[in-house]
Amino acid sequence: MKMFKSPFWKALGVFGGMIIGSGMFALPYAVSVSGIWASIFGMALAFFAVLSIHFAYGEVVLNTEGRHRLPGYAKLHLGKLAGNFNKITQIIFFNATLLIYGVLGGIFLSTIFGRTPFFWTLVFFAVSVAILFFENIETIGLLNLILTIPLIAAILLISLASLSNGSFSNLPTGGGDPFFAFGIFVFALAGLSVIPDAKEVFKKKEDEPKLKSVIAWGTLVPLVLYVIFIVAVLMAVNGAISEDAISSLRGVLGVKIVILGAVMGFLAVLTSFLVLAYDLKAIYEFDLNMPRIFSWFLGALVPVLLFMSGLEDFVKLISVVGGIFIALDSFFVIFILRKLRKTGSGTARFLPFGPIHQTFLILIFAASIIYELVYQIF
Repeated sequence: MKMFKSPFWKALGVFGGMIIGSGMFALPYAVSVSGIWASIFGMALAFFAVLSIHFAYGEVVLNTEGRHRLPGYAKLHLGKLAGNFNKITQIIFFNATLLIYGVLGGIFLSTIFGRTPFFWTLVFFAVSVAILFFENIETIGLLNLILTIPLIAAILLISLASLSNGSFSNLPTGGGDPFFAFGIFVFALAGLSVIPDAKEVFKKKEDEPKLKSVIAWGTLVPLVLYVIFIVAVLMAVNGAISEDAISSLRGVLGVKIVILGAVMGFLAVLTSFLVLAYDLKAIYEFDLNMPRIFSWFLGALVPVLLFMSGLEDFVKLISVVGGIFIALDSFFVIFILRKLRKTGSGTARFLPFGPIHQTFLILIFAASIIYELVYQIF
């Protein structure tokens, strides 16, 4: 098909395939904790903040020569100290996120095939890193595009079945923690790390401005799918929502639908894992100057060691990663673009990015970090 050869669709496969991942399955639980009205506000705020940062980083990537990841851009525009600090936060963020994908992948495979999630998580890590070793970003983008199409179809099918068996009276208007959903939404919408990968798909210079459209559609479409999925699950389940959402539907939709949901979940975390693991490997290669084989080995080993140490609470991990590490990355992007704009070296503009806009984003992400430190860590 022609669309599978198009760099736009491959780039959208890289970017959108990364975003539609594990965060989606924690959202119904998060909304049940925060309540519908607080979650709508948190979702709108998260979408505004994440889309702004996506556009800002896209502008940085497009207007900076060379192949880099965020630590490299931070070093180039903000200095060596900023670059080194961001390397540390990025490596922690990536490994924690890959751990989340692995834990969820194990849960979904266990639902499909039986045996323990522990066993299937190890299988998930082994298969994913094996694929990663032999693939490049264009192939991963095409694979993500192909896998994301049935994934979206499955989400819509399960959501339709849930809606037909649901009731608006099941929607939780209030919750115990109105701020909890914000960090989950940030994590579920964030695709910052793979924007350089999406840009690499465009081989022709004249095609690079299409990156803005990739970012816009790649952030908006997941949000629409999330809203449909959240409302459908909450309407269908009259009672407590499980942290992975899919398990809650067993009594409402039956075993077959739950297995379909688990397949959907596995596809979602697999596509996200492949892109993010590729990007982590790129940080090791481009920003830490490690040999390719060593960067691949290190990228495969650390999430497994974290999992073996007993870190399995993926919802808390999602909240902390979304509320702290993505917020920290966002600060770097804001200051990098501000520096780039001041030097006048950038020609492509993706957003207005005035002082009020910048200040509002800083306040949002600062509040997010404070919340996570106070309520999730300490």
